[in-house]
Amino acid sequence: MCYNTIMLSIFPQLLDYQIYGPLILRLALGAVFLAHGYQKLANDKAGFAGYLESLKFKPGKLWAWLVTLVEFFGGVLLVLGLWTQPAALVLAIQFLVILFWVQRGKPFVAGREFDFLIFMALLALLVLGPGAFSIDLPL
Repeated sequence: MCYNTIMLSIFPQLLDYQIYGPLILRLALGAVFLAHGYQKLANDKAGFAGYLESLKFKPGKLWAWLVTLVEFFGGVLLVLGLWTQPAALVLAIQFLVILFWVQRGKPFVAGREFDFLIFMALLALLVLGPGAFSIDLPL
């Protein structure tokens, strides 16, 4: 669906490059998730599993592997621009759990603001799609 609207911009010449906005977002989010997923892959999951069990995610080892794989492969998919929207959706669901279960009770500033920012960036990517230089395929 296309809407005929007037785009107001301080830099209207940059509107010609709108297709690169989702690419920038995709690469940034993909790098963050790849780094965190790889760190979890490389380390022993016993401590992470124990932490998840303390949060009532049982069995902790299963959840530790699930989170690790979602972050690592979600990051890979975002960087490649492959199945971008499904990857963004799964990662956004993970961040809803983080925001409303893992970080509950913490103040917004000093605990939840970066998770909120990542969640909102994932929602933006979900709406915008992969942008330029993607290899998105239909499921």
